[in-house]
Amino acid sequence: MIRFIIEKDNVNVAFDAPTDLLYDRLAFVRVGDIPISGTENASVRIIPWADVKLAEVIAKRFSDDDKISEVNALCEKVKYMQPSDEKAFIERLENEDVHGAAQMFDVADEMGMEAASEINRYDYVEYDEESIMEQRM
Repeated sequence: MIRFIIEKDNVNVAFDAPTDLLYDRLAFVRVGDIPISGTENASVRIIPWADVKLAEVIAKRFSDDDKISEVNALCEKVKYMQPSDEKAFIERLENEDVHGAAQMFDVADEMGMEAASEINRYDYVEYDEESIMEQRM
C-alpha cells in the first residue's frame, strides 16, 4: 500500500507497508522506529501505490511526526477493506480533516474496521483438512 525507501550511510532498504518484518527492515539500515520525516542521519521517502486511491489519500494526511511503525499499523488495518468501507473511510478522512497516522487509525477503529486477511475479504471458507480426514476414517 505504501512503499518506504530508507537510506542511511549509503545503505538503502525499500519495503511495502504493511509488513510483518518491519523491525528487520529497519535493522538492515541500522535505524529504529524513526519518524517518516527522517532523522539527521537517515532519510525516508514514502511512495503510495499509484493504483490504490486509499494509499494516496492517507499518504497526504501523514504528519512528519508519524513513526514508521504507526504507518505500518494503519496500513495493516486498512489494507483489505471492502470497497464500500474504503469509500466511507476516505469520505470521513476528508470531511473531518483527519491528519496523522494515529488519528486515521482511531477513525478506522471507530468505524469498526478490523484488519482482515485477503482470504476473508472474499468470504472464502477454509476447511480444516484434519477434521475432514477424521470424518473419513
